Amino acid sequence: MELKLNQEKMAEKCCLSPRQYTDLENGKRLPSFRSLINIIINGGIDLNLFIEEIIKAGYVPEDSVGK
Repeated sequence: MELKLNQEKMAEKCCLSPRQYTDLENGKRLPSFRSLINIIINGGIDLNLFIEEIIKAGYVPEDSVGK
């Protein structure tokens, strides 16, 4: 919405099919690493802000030490 693009145009900008993009938005699938990078770069997302928001939402990174 911030970029004033519909789902089809945003999907194209991120090198995804419209169906893949819709599934990502609806939480039906997770993006591949390549798709995630395309979304971040082509969507103009600040990576630091993105990670801060994930942590604020409650994500706690796994710690392999001590497992």
